[in-house]
Amino acid sequence: MERTESILVADLCDGDMTALAILVDRHKDLVYRVAMQITKNSDDASDVLQDAFLKVYDSINAFRQESAFETWLYRIVVNLSIDAVKKRKRQQESMASLSKVSDVHQSQGTQQDPTRQAERNELQEWVTQAVNSLSIKHRSVVILHELEELSHPQIADILDCSEGTVRSRLHYARKRLRVLLAPYIDVKGKQAKNFKLSKIKQVCGQLCL
Repeated sequence: MERTESILVADLCDGDMTALAILVDRHKDLVYRVAMQITKNSDDASDVLQDAFLKVYDSINAFRQESAFETWLYRIVVNLSIDAVKKRKRQQESMASLSKVSDVHQSQGTQQDPTRQAERNELQEWVTQAVNSLSIKHRSVVILHELEELSHPQIADILDCSEGTVRSRLHYARKRLRVLLAPYIDVKGKQAKNFKLSKIKQVCGQLCL
């Protein structure tokens, strides 16, 4: 019978390394995805992936299970990813690498209209650059809410802030993105005031923001 996460956590607290291996296998894709979305660097994301589960192992006895294991893991990943970005900023004067997006999309294998595909690619580039220009704290909220589809209470728990702070950051981020994407939206004959990140996501598919 498959062990639940609460059982795996208890087993890991007792020193069962098999439990850790199962947790890694279950959550490694989520960890890498979130780390990549925040750091925008494959090497940093790989480091976060390793460090996150080392942190889980080292701190598992401090996990009180007041929230879900996945929520606790999100918090670890976000914090490590933010630290990685800050470290890279200290090391490099230019942040050009943060504006480059690794191609992690898989080909859908279907024939698409070249014009529509070109528009999708253009829109994806605009959105990517706009999100990358946000501060880490605002980018993190956008990623967790719009891409990971977490609720305000979940994000507040992960970022260790109030729900009001989450709403405020999300409101600012959306407002800023409207401004940044206004030229594209205006060119396409759309109204910037109707801009919604969820609509952008639907148009572009699963973006690697």
